[in-house]
Amino acid sequence: MKELTSGKPLKLIVSFALPVLLGLVFQQAYNLTDTIIIGRQLGQEALAAVGSTTAVVSLMFNIINGLVTGFAIIVAKNFGAGEHDEMRRTIARTITFSAAAVAVIIVGIACFIDPLLRALQTPASIFENARTYLLIVDFGLVATLIYNLESAILRAVGDSVIPLVILVISTVLNIGLDVLFVCGLDTGVSGAALATVIAQFVSAVICFIYLLKKRPFLMIKPKDFRFTASSTAELLSAGCGMALMYSIVDIGSIVLQNGINGFGEDIIAAHTAARKLFSFTIMPFSAISATLVTYSSQNRGAGKYSRIGKGVRDGLFLGFGCAAFDVLLIYTLGRLMVSFILPDCAQYVEDTAVLYLQVNVPFYFCLTVLLELRSTLQGLGRSVIPIIASIIELLWKVCTVMFMIPWLGYMGVILSEPIIWTVCAVIIGFIALVTIRRLPKDCAEPQISTEQEVKGANT
Repeated sequence: MKELTSGKPLKLIVSFALPVLLGLVFQQAYNLTDTIIIGRQLGQEALAAVGSTTAVVSLMFNIINGLVTGFAIIVAKNFGAGEHDEMRRTIARTITFSAAAVAVIIVGIACFIDPLLRALQTPASIFENARTYLLIVDFGLVATLIYNLESAILRAVGDSVIPLVILVISTVLNIGLDVLFVCGLDTGVSGAALATVIAQFVSAVICFIYLLKKRPFLMIKPKDFRFTASSTAELLSAGCGMALMYSIVDIGSIVLQNGINGFGEDIIAAHTAARKLFSFTIMPFSAISATLVTYSSQNRGAGKYSRIGKGVRDGLFLGFGCAAFDVLLIYTLGRLMVSFILPDCAQYVEDTAVLYLQVNVPFYFCLTVLLELRSTLQGLGRSVIPIIASIIELLWKVCTVMFMIPWLGYMGVILSEPIIWTVCAVIIGFIALVTIRRLPKDCAEPQISTEQEVKGANT
């Protein structure tokens, strides 16, 4: 475990973010491997089928991730304040609300999957494959929830290493099952989906065993399932606020996917390849953002407000360095990376994917400001502004489908996100600056060392 309430912020952020980043690397390595296996073994049509569901799958995953991340903000706050009994009660409430939310998602997708795919203008040639893939992933959300919940709780108490180790195991297993199901057993896109679900379930089991053996102070009991109005309201505000923010962004992506699917299989494949590489290159921003949520939450709970601004400054410094590296990477090796994912595609498809990346990557400087400061505000319990910014992003993507795509074609899709990243970064940046400057002064009373309490509880 790692307390983020003492020590140099830059060193703490780097040491906490590195395992998170490595975890994202392995996750994206799997995603890329999955894409390569599907593209090479099953062909462009199968890749387009999986790609046509990307926005919906991302929405499902991010609602879950948003909920548990938001709930973990309160867990981190309790941990930073040394309130272990309340922390366990928070975990119990987290399990209850998360399970209810996932049940609703699973039933909703299963009942409305056909109308949803038709609304997304999924081409008839890939409809059945897209339906099969989405349905399997939907029923596998139980495993997704359990693993993400366990990982979020561990990160909330400063442990970012064990989630990485378990994710590495999951990634290796996932790739092995991909090869077995898709290449060996010829199960098509359903095999790729099953491989993901099985690997996540195994990860969830391993993580639970670790919690049981090594982190007993996090284990809850029946008495912890007590709900009070104030604590429930705070938890739901944090969890639902983060989930709403994530889901609004992804609803916008679904709206945008609707416009993309109308271009046909070639553009869908090009966009899928470009987005896979996009997800790979923004991993450092995601890792730093996840770190700043925990960092700001723990320091808020400990009453060490002066450290928050220093941490944000150092996080942005790291983010800008990563953005500069991404620009260099895409402009030198972008075409090679695209051709590796789509080896036998038409030149037009490859050119389209490369163009998407080259237009988007210079705006990563705006994106890192948006992601990191949005996470900081969430960690400080200021969820309204990030949600408003997400609503602005949603409305802009609707405008993209209604106006920019008819006017500019696929170039309207390419330009859409750089524009909204810039606008939202300015809004979030200004409000975050004002918010941090207005934070209270540090608490005068010394805080009890949480690490010492945990050691005492375990002896």
